[in-house]
Amino acid sequence: MRKWVGLLAVIFILGPAFLVPAKAQKRRSLPPRLLTAKLVYFENQTGFAAVGGDALRELERWGRFQLVGSRDQAELLFVLSSKVESEALANPTEDRRFGPDLSFHFRYRPANAYLTVDDAVTGERLWSGSHAWGGLLTGFNSAGRRLVHRLRKQVER
Repeated sequence: MRKWVGLLAVIFILGPAFLVPAKAQKRRSLPPRLLTAKLVYFENQTGFAAVGGDALRELERWGRFQLVGSRDQAELLFVLSSKVESEALANPTEDRRFGPDLSFHFRYRPANAYLTVDDAVTGERLWSGSHAWGGLLTGFNSAGRRLVHRLRKQVER
């Protein structure tokens, strides 16, 4: 019995030390271009100005990036949308008009918001995330802000 208690104590004490490399690995998994770029162009494709404005305010509050007025000046492209961009890029020739749409959508707003961060020069996808659109408890326009905040947490780790 004492051996088991001793073993559990050692695991409890040393266990968190083994989790530190996993956090460092997440930091290393972000592309270097995402960590070094400063100039970004933000595009709101959701159709909801309040959602894009909320995301822009969060980007400005973060202060890591400088927003520019055109894609030509930018190093990174932040695109906030209500459509899954990766599916369209994976199968560009597939015609999606003729299949059953099995997803659930709200009548007045999309179910999810998507934020993608692309390299403006190469077009490479550097980061992407999705978040439920939000509602009464989390805020109807909070999805873009929450996505920018999630990116911020990953970059600052």
